[in-house]
Amino acid sequence: MFVTDTQNVKEYVVRKQGARGVTVKYLLHKGVGAEKLQLRLFKIAVGGLTPLERHDHEHEVYILKGTVSVRGGKKKAAVTAGNVIFIQSNEEHQFKNVGNEPVEFLCTKETTAAINKTE
Repeated sequence: MFVTDTQNVKEYVVRKQGARGVTVKYLLHKGVGAEKLQLRLFKIAVGGLTPLERHDHEHEVYILKGTVSVRGGKKKAAVTAGNVIFIQSNEEHQFKNVGNEPVEFLCTKETTAAINKTE
């Protein structure tokens, strides 16, 4: 078993082209024994956004705080704390903070895909 406080996990700035005001903490990953899934905590500053991207792995997302506009394929939705989102493999997607407070969300990623700390 592995237990830690999120405040003890290093935060990284997402430096992918198209990202603005986004940080990530890798909460659970292969380095702590999670062999199948990675759990990440993303934060998006007011006015910030993730890059518009697609990749082989799917995402399961739980919004903890704030209001975010999510684009998935050709659909868009405004979501808030307590909402969940599923993004299919290879579905183009992007998150934009459209509120007046930082957005925070948990997001999973299969660890069978290469760990990329800027993703």
